Amino acid sequence: MSAEKTIESLKEFCIKNSGDVFGQIWEGNKSTYHWNIGKYAANGILNGVVRKLAGVDANGSKIWAVAGSFKIDPSGKILRFTGLPKKFQTKIEAMATTAIVISETQTTNITQ
Repeated sequence: MSAEKTIESLKEFCIKNSGDVFGQIWEGNKSTYHWNIGKYAANGILNGVVRKLAGVDANGSKIWAVAGSFKIDPSGKILRFTGLPKKFQTKIEAMATTAIVISETQTTNITQ
């Protein structure tokens, strides 16, 4: 598991949860949330910001307010994720650790 695999699992979770094609929006805690990757800290921790849907303006554009942040350890463990319930965090981490099984015939076809 790595931070990158956790992010990919997070995107997959968001697509299934909200239908957002970019995998950055989810429904939880009676609100709608949106996350964006920030940067890696010197210690390898991935940081980012979490926004909460605050409303819709007169033009129909969504208004997002900062709700908090997230941190993902280089190992892929979610250290903090505002608005993402622990049960979802656990599910996302489990998805990130699932091995991809490639059969011998697929390996043979790839290398030929």
